[in-house]
Amino acid sequence: MKHSLRIFFFALSCLYSLGFFAQTKSSTVQTINGVNYYIHTIEKKQSLYAISKLYNVSVDEIYIANPETKGGTKAGQEIKIPVKASTVATGTVSVKSNSIVPPGELPLDTTRYIVYKVSKSETLYAISKKFNVSEVELKLWNPSLITQGLKDEQLIVVGEKKKAFATNANSATRDSINPNVIHRPKKTEYKVALILPFKLDQSLNIDLNSLLKSNTNFPPVPALAVDFYLGFKRMVDSLTAADFKVNLDLYDVDDKDSLKLIKIVNDPEFKKTDFIFGPLYVNGFKTIAQKARELGIPVVSPITQQNKMLFNNVYASKTNPSQFTLLESLADYCIDSLLINNANVLLMTPFGNDARELSYVKAFKNYFNDRQKMAGKPAKDTIRIVKGLAGVKGAYVPNVKNIIITLSSNQVFIADFTTQLAIFADKKDIQLCGWENMGKMDNIDQEYLEQLHFTFPCENNLANTSAYNTIVESYKAQQNTLPGKYYFIGFDISNYYLKNLKEKGPDFIFSLDKFPSETNYLRFKFVHPDNTTGFDNRGVYIFRYNNYQLQKTGWK
Repeated sequence: MKHSLRIFFFALSCLYSLGFFAQTKSSTVQTINGVNYYIHTIEKKQSLYAISKLYNVSVDEIYIANPETKGGTKAGQEIKIPVKASTVATGTVSVKSNSIVPPGELPLDTTRYIVYKVSKSETLYAISKKFNVSEVELKLWNPSLITQGLKDEQLIVVGEKKKAFATNANSATRDSINPNVIHRPKKTEYKVALILPFKLDQSLNIDLNSLLKSNTNFPPVPALAVDFYLGFKRMVDSLTAADFKVNLDLYDVDDKDSLKLIKIVNDPEFKKTDFIFGPLYVNGFKTIAQKARELGIPVVSPITQQNKMLFNNVYASKTNPSQFTLLESLADYCIDSLLINNANVLLMTPFGNDARELSYVKAFKNYFNDRQKMAGKPAKDTIRIVKGLAGVKGAYVPNVKNIIITLSSNQVFIADFTTQLAIFADKKDIQLCGWENMGKMDNIDQEYLEQLHFTFPCENNLANTSAYNTIVESYKAQQNTLPGKYYFIGFDISNYYLKNLKEKGPDFIFSLDKFPSETNYLRFKFVHPDNTTGFDNRGVYIFRYNNYQLQKTGWK
């Protein structure tokens, strides 16, 4: 992470943690709706994280008990802290009871919630499966489950009753053919949510002095999030005009913090959002995307490669091509650009019994053969499967181009194979193809990759960052270092989606395949299998080593 940015985060962390020392734990307990709470008065400069450590509870438990704290806290404010059942001892605290209603008999809002009576010996897991909700959601709706657990014959909330989506001619209308699609009008001002794992709470545990003395980088995930945000915000600022304004809402959420994600989607303010970017990874994105589908809000996954989260969600799209899209693009390049004069194509078997590598080999072979069939060529012998260097030597054909494809990421195997292949390839027409990470392995001699004209697919235009000289210089002036790749990714994703939003309005997200585009670092080439599924970006570049430079091929 960049030095100045690291200082910024650490300074912020120090401000958050000033209230951690010399804190006083409340001895006053109140019973509210059958649940015991400490009543804690927030001290000056005291953070929720520090309070959570003082009472040995999570920040999420404090949020559940005090929803208003999500918007911030202030000194002197009283908040409720759940009392762990084992910590309440007679005579050690004074108890003020506001209610003596037992948990199983609470007055529940049946107009808003679905209420369920717990059967004898029934578990929270079984209930979550019965109603297709998560255990975290059940605890969010029923805070007493956190402190007191589940009880037989207890009445609990198991879901919210869905409200009909209100539409009118001036706001939104449902599609006449597909009622699951909500059309929204073009506006001049949009509310955009950016959900990223800044992990500010975790920075409280970092020793500032030792980190700076050792010149250690800031943790990679927060660094990624900051760079993505800075690039995204740079484009937002450049697009702002009298007829287009973006109100950017930042959410600091870890992908694994399912409780906080659920709180976000249930926040009334979040439901007013016009466009969502993030979370970065699949687990968090699934939670947000599901709610976005219910609300009819476009949602974009900027990092994850998995496609399954696009299923049955016309509002979702992902910008990072999957690994299978990359290998299919490599196969297309081999067929379109390398199969000349009866070239010999050899596909390496996976190292050991790695299931993932085996799936890549199988997918590449099937896709390659299908393409050949479509061209009128027999599938037999269009590509040959070989094992190790011995297999390559046995299948090598002189006087033609021999294309060797390996889809392994095993560094030991790749380093040894590349070295031996380079020696064998002396004065032979052999070209090696594989994954991008082969070029980043420390134990592979770059001279060998140059000799073999190593070729690989990549989702980013690695040879074109110089096009961003202006914004790079601005970044350097602010951060005293060069930006990482996620700065360019954030910039280009913001560029593509927000420019289209400005020019075409929100409905462009239903026709992404009609708006291909190439920015400086990303290629947008969207496809979807049917009208019930979200869009996947298949924009890929092909690079090769040539004259000791990384050369972008002309293939698209």
